[in-house]
Formats: sequence, structure tokens, C-alpha cells
Amino acid sequence: LLFVVWRRAMIGALVEACRYFPETALWCRRAAARSSRSAGETAPRQAIGDRARLAAWLRAEAGVSVDEASMSIKQFSHGQSNPTYVVRSATSEAVVVRKRPGGALLRGAHDVGREHALAVALRGRGVPAPRALGYCADETVLGTAFWCYEYAEGRHFKDAYLSGSPREERVELSLEAARAAAALHSAEPPEDLVERLGGRREGYLARQVRTWTKQYRAADESLGAATAGLEEVVSGLEADVAAAGEDVDEAGLAVVAHGDLRYDNMIFAADSARVVALLDWELGALGHPVADLAYLLMPYRVPPLPFGPLSGFHGLALARHGMPSAEQVTAAYRGALRRPEVAAIVERALPHVDLFSSVAYFRLAAIVRGVAARASTGNAAAANARRVGALADVLLDVSLRQRRSAHTDARRRVRDFVDGEVIPLEASLLERAYAGGEAAWLPAPELEALKARAKQAGLWNLFLLGSGTGERGPYQLATPEYPGGGLETLEEYALVCEELGRSLIAPECLNCSAPDTGNMEVLAQFGTPSQKKRWLAPLLAGEIRSCYAMTEPAVASSDPTNLRATVRDLGDGTVLVSGRKWWTSGASDPRCEVCLFFGRAEGDALDPTRGRHARHTMVLVPMDRVTVHRPLRVLGFDDAPHGHAEISVDDVVLDKRDAVLLGHGAAFKIAQARLGPGRVHHCMRAIGACERALELTKDRVRSRHAFGKPLADHGTVRADLARARLDVDAARLLVRDCARAIDKTGNKAARKQIAMIKVAVPQMACRVLDSLMQMWGGMGLSTDTPLAHMYAQARVLRQADGPDEVHLETIAKLELQE
Repeated sequence: LLFVVWRRAMIGALVEACRYFPETALWCRRAAARSSRSAGETAPRQAIGDRARLAAWLRAEAGVSVDEASMSIKQFSHGQSNPTYVVRSATSEAVVVRKRPGGALLRGAHDVGREHALAVALRGRGVPAPRALGYCADETVLGTAFWCYEYAEGRHFKDAYLSGSPREERVELSLEAARAAAALHSAEPPEDLVERLGGRREGYLARQVRTWTKQYRAADESLGAATAGLEEVVSGLEADVAAAGEDVDEAGLAVVAHGDLRYDNMIFAADSARVVALLDWELGALGHPVADLAYLLMPYRVPPLPFGPLSGFHGLALARHGMPSAEQVTAAYRGALRRPEVAAIVERALPHVDLFSSVAYFRLAAIVRGVAARASTGNAAAANARRVGALADVLLDVSLRQRRSAHTDARRRVRDFVDGEVIPLEASLLERAYAGGEAAWLPAPELEALKARAKQAGLWNLFLLGSGTGERGPYQLATPEYPGGGLETLEEYALVCEELGRSLIAPECLNCSAPDTGNMEVLAQFGTPSQKKRWLAPLLAGEIRSCYAMTEPAVASSDPTNLRATVRDLGDGTVLVSGRKWWTSGASDPRCEVCLFFGRAEGDALDPTRGRHARHTMVLVPMDRVTVHRPLRVLGFDDAPHGHAEISVDDVVLDKRDAVLLGHGAAFKIAQARLGPGRVHHCMRAIGACERALELTKDRVRSRHAFGKPLADHGTVRADLARARLDVDAARLLVRDCARAIDKTGNKAARKQIAMIKVAVPQMACRVLDSLMQMWGGMGLSTDTPLAHMYAQARVLRQADGPDEVHLETIAKLELQE
């Protein structure tokens, strides 16, 4: 028992070492390659049965003219499921015999008859299935049922690194594997196979969780030991699948899923990258195609390990090892799909590929646990079964970590998207906006295309927190009807905001830009069902945009009780809205269809005893009832096509049920709920802008020379860069502390932290960006770099949501109360 505990601890430690110290990856990769090279054909570990009866059956039923006298039988050492043998003789081509293991087995497992049926049905439909020669249900021949197929000549790679292949060929090999998966999913199975596999059904992913939970528990029972953490993984996966809903459902389509689609279950042609055979169909079933794709992408999420087929390359420089990116593999797969209805469910499910991956890890953990159970009874197919079985806990932990680290993965994926997709288009899109004219105020087709790709990648509405099921916190507003991006806490989303802040256009690309995010949160938290249907649904879909009208030109709006705009309850189920506003961000956008309007509450329905902060109302005003007078510029930038405008609502009568949010006099409550998380969003985006500016400036000072040496060698430049790093990192910690406080205690209890970041971060961003602009000389003042525009946005933050002076007063007051 102590040895088992020690061994599992060592395995877990190696996983962590590879995860956090990728420099160990090369050693692990070589170890994995050595493990792979040791696999091959060996003397049978499990007796194949009566050789004479096998030879007779091959001649009579499979049409193989085998000569018993020269017949040799070798068992494949690779694989942990059904014992598999290659049979050769002087008078025939090599064939493969794959049989069911003997002894007690889990119900429904190791069905070689199903494998045979799949191969027969798919072979002539463009799928590289092996050519089946026959199936034998007569257990008197070899002791258990078996099937036989032609030996596929070619190359077999036993790890995800494709060890043994030329480095320059590995990209094409990987892409061909993806195309082979697409060929499988594009094949429409015949009706007899559909019936053989249980008929058309829905809910494949939920069934997988149920099935492998049963198998895992059965293996635990066989081993006499319960697995720690199993129930947490199962309950989490069940909740995630339920939250994903129809997005991960196969909609009753008949699609064959391989179930174990890895490189080591493929044979590649000797002289090309083409896949000539997909092997090991034991887990083949009608299922969801993205489940196979997620299995194929598993190495991108698993660190390097010295365990052959289970080793991945997460954390490695893919190009150095000749491997394509996960995005390239996915693109090759999508491009090769030939069934439109399958392509449609794939596109709907791709944003949830991480969920499919979590289920894949769980299933693999259950399979490996079953290997351990068979090894304990002496019924394993491979000699290393005990060693492989010990990996079940590690794989279960990977599944659990996959769920727990969703925010980390979201941050990485957002950064990759911003750097790879958004920033390359940023300069041309901004140049169009800076040019002015009518064209500047029209949505750019390139930006809309970026939105479509972000939505497809599952990087959409990340600001809307919560899984949509179970108990929800005050800021976990996602529901099954109005789902978010899957993040659970404000701190998690804050990290995403930093990546979005690296580009001036990135927030809109992911439907995470202000004021829409705050407005959608208001609607999600306080809107009626009809208000949500009319406004929230299209906003979440990115079909429309919105604006928020609070500041007024005629009064000092830093004291909201000064506001003169009015919302009068007329007593007949309607309200009369009137007032002039400015700095209404988004009002100039032609896609803006609704304005959240903040006004002083009037009318007989208002309780006269209410305090001064309960005498304002927030209403939803359709933009066709709003007059936009002029766009406003921020230090010369008009931020087209989004814009900031001066507007008015002139005696507009609206239906009270459609227009009023939460109730007459509730505007301050709504505004405070909106501003807490919103300030975290703004501040972290400002930090992201500073990080991008630092990156650009470091390249600049290394390459630019003045007074006989690079700018980077001047002491004043070095001092300013050092101060910038100190300021940015300190501000980040302050904002994360604030986000954590809001997550734990809510806006009201975190008032001090919110006020602190509202002062500290904009001041820091202005200071840092100003010093970096100085290092660029005249170019830093132009629109040839994003720095000047970033500075203008940072300067706005010192007055947006209230000026610094108001927040300093709040900080001091709360400090003195402690």
C-alpha cells in the first residue's frame, strides 16, 4: 500500500514538474519516444487458443490461405484493451486477429462484434477502416469471440509527438489525422449499423458521463478501493453538460464517433502523410463528432510525460518540435467535413471543446482504472497494465484541473486570439476610423468577421459570470436561457480584461466592451422577462448595441442628485421621459438600439419619504425616441463608430412595464450594482494597455539610437521603464484584491477597494503611458502607434464614473471609520 501511494505521488509530482517547468519537457519527450520504440510484436502473453482451429477458420471463413506449418503468431505489445495478434505464414498475407479478453468483464465492454460491424459498414464510405475478413462468435475456436482484418502496411507512431517521423512532415501528418476524423464523421452510416449501435439518440455527452461513472465505480469495486475526488469530478461534469444544453447535443444525427481517436490508433502510409487505417474501434458508437476532435486535441492540454501515448506537449514551443497548433488541427478538421448537418452541430459545439476534453480525460481515467482492475485479476492485455493502471488518479486529476483552471485557459485563449487575430487588423481598422467621414461611422466588415470567429472559439460574453446552474452569487448572472462565457468569478474575468486591454478594438470583438457589458449585467440582474427578451437577448448575440445616459451638460454630474432629467410617472401605466445628456458612450453607433436613461423620479406614485438616493429612476428608451445632437471628442479622438454623444429625450411617453427598470426610484441601486464590477473591467483593461505599450516601447528603445548609443542604454530611459514595471504590477495586485473582495463580500462591503482602484489605476496608466510616449519622440504623439489613443482612454477614466476627488473622499471617510 505504501508503495502504491508513493508511486502515485511520484507520478503526480512529475505531472506538476512538466506542467510548470517546460524545460523538463525534452527529457520527458525522449523518455516517451524510448517507451514507444519498445512497443511492437512480441510472443503472445495471453494464449491465443487452438492454432489448428484458428488456421482452419481462417481458410474456411476469412479466405486466408494460411499454412499451419509455417504460421507464426505475435501479439501486439501496444494497447490495453482487446488482445490483438498478427498472423503470418509463407502462403498468405499477414492478417490481424483481435479477440475479446477472457474472464469476467464489465457489461458491454470489449465487444469485438461491434468492432467488426463498424469496419464492414464504414469501409466503403470513404473511411479508412481496416478491411474486415470475418467475425467468429464461436468461443470454441480461440476461447472468446474474435474478428479478423487485413494487416495494414504503413507507419505506426506510438506517441503524439509522431516520434520517428521527419520533423518537417509532422504538421501534415497531424492535419491528415484531423481529415481522417472528418472523413469518419462525414460518412452517413447505414441503417442496419444505426440499429446495431442502439438507434438515433440525443445527449451523447451526458450518456458518456453516466456510462463511465458506472465503469469507474465497477472498477473501484473490483479493486476494493474507492477513488478520492471521483464524486467531485462527476458532479462537476454533470453540471457543465447540463449548462451547455443543446450546444453539445448531436440533435439525433447518426454520426459514428471512434471513441479513442489518437495518433497511436492510426496507420499512416509509408510514402505520404495519408491515414490508411483507423484502428481499435472498441469504443465506436453513435455520438458527437467534437468528442473525437477533443480526443485528438488532448496532447495540447497535457504536459510532457514519460508515458508514451499519454504524453502531451502543453507548454512546449510547438514549432520547435514540428507540430501544428491546435487551431490548425481544428481548421483542417472543419475544412474536411462533407456533411453540412454535421458541420452545423460541430460549429455549435466548438465553443465547448474544453468540456468535451474534460469528459475525455474522465473517460480515459475510467478506462485506465479498468485496466488496473483487469491487471489485479491477471486478465490484462498488456504486460505494463499495472503501471498504466496506476495513472488513473493522475488522469482524473487532469480532468478536475481542466474544470478548475477554466479561467487560466480562458486568459490564454483570449491572449492568443487578441495577438493572433485582432492586433494584426487593429491598425487598418483604426486608420479607417481616424480618416473620418461617413465611412468611419459604419461597422467594419472585418470587425464583424472577428466577432464571428470569437463566438466560434467560445470567447464570447465572458463578462457574464456563472455556469447558469446551481446556487449563484450576486454577480453570477448567467442562466441556461442567457448563458455567459463560463467563468465563475470577477477575479477570473479581470485577468481576461487585462488581455482585452492590449488592443483598442479587442473588447468589442468578444462582446465585452463598455457600456454594453454593464448594460447587459443590469438587464440580466434587474430586467423583467419581457425586457430581457427584447433587449438582453440581441445584446448577448451581438446583434445590437446600447448606450448609458447619466452625465448632463447643465449640472455638476459628479453629484448625481443634481441631475435635472426627469422620469415622471403619469399614473396611467406610462412614464414621461425628458432631459439632455452628454458623454453618452455608444449613442452615435448606428447599431445602438436602446438607451439606459437615468433621471429624477417624479409623479404621485413616488413615496415622498424616500431619501435623496431613492428618488431617481432608470428607464429603457428605444433609440428611435432619442435625438443625437453631436459627437464629442476625447483629446481629439471621436472613437468612431462607437462614439460619445450629446443627446436629448424630449417628452417621450413610454409604457411603464416596458421601460422602467426594477421600479420607480430604484436607479441608484441599479447604478451601484453596475459600477462595482465595471470599474474592475476598466482598470484591468487599462493595465493591459500599459503592458502592450511597454512591449512596444522596449522594442523601440532597443532599436533607436541617440547620442551615440541605443535609447535602452540611457539611464533615464531605464529608470522610467523600471518605474513603469513597478507601477503596473502594483496596480494589478490592487485590482485583483478588489475583485476578490467583490466576489466574497459584494459591492457594498468592497466600497473602499473599489474607490482605491478607481483612483490608483487611471493615475498610474496616465503616468506610465505618458513616460512611454516620451521615449517615442514625435511618433508617440501620433496615431502611428496606439499609445496616444490609449493615453486618451486612460485620462477619461479619471473622470468616468466620478472624478478622483470623489473617490479620495470616500477612501478617507472609510479609513477614518476603521
